[in-house]
Amino acid sequence: MEHSKILRAFVYLAWCVGLPFFIGCGDTEDTGSIVIPSELYDTSELTYDISDAEIQELMTLDVPTNWRETEDPKSYAKYYHAHLFKQFGNIPAVHIVAAHERRKAEASGDYVSYTLDEMIDFDKAKYVLWPNKLNRDKLDRSLKIKLRRETEDPELFAKLYREELIEQHGDIPEADVVVKGETKLWFGGFIFPGDEDEYIAFLEAEYVLWPGDVKLKTLEKYRKARAEGTPFHLVDEDSDDE
Repeated sequence: MEHSKILRAFVYLAWCVGLPFFIGCGDTEDTGSIVIPSELYDTSELTYDISDAEIQELMTLDVPTNWRETEDPKSYAKYYHAHLFKQFGNIPAVHIVAAHERRKAEASGDYVSYTLDEMIDFDKAKYVLWPNKLNRDKLDRSLKIKLRRETEDPELFAKLYREELIEQHGDIPEADVVVKGETKLWFGGFIFPGDEDEYIAFLEAEYVLWPGDVKLKTLEKYRKARAEGTPFHLVDEDSDDE
């Protein structure tokens, strides 16, 4: 994906400046031209409620020098919190990152479920503590998902989603099919009768990107409906019927 680096005329420059501020002047297919609004990077509003008693415990906790070898997840999380506190001080980012480790300790396995806003706060907090490229890239991804979900511009939605899918699956034809279909779903939906073939292609592309029994079953239901001439709006995706 190539970003236009040469502005050939002042008219072209003016046209670019007139576009929404988070879209560059490149081609509409150029996801590399997407720029995240600077205010979305703001970390000044990061907050975390913690009691004076908890702060006192962190200040006085005796953290062993080999705390990283602690096998008990809850003890590890407590030592980790105290370690961050002593390293960075009493700032929200410390408590947000430590809370993630605590949630991991209390969860089933290492999987921790977040809302998008919680994930953004976590990514911001990590970037505050460790401002490296890896953490910046993670924050960028979260912010672009937020932009995609909140935009009312179908073209911007498609650009953001295409970039997201290509990062995950590579620049393959199925990614473009899914982007087109998902954009249609977000902005009006498929129309039946009329969009049956396009919808089948969308489901097939989804199955290539995310193969699984549920997606395959859904795909087969619509293939069967098309073959039998059943209107797509009558297909019950949740039923166990084949």
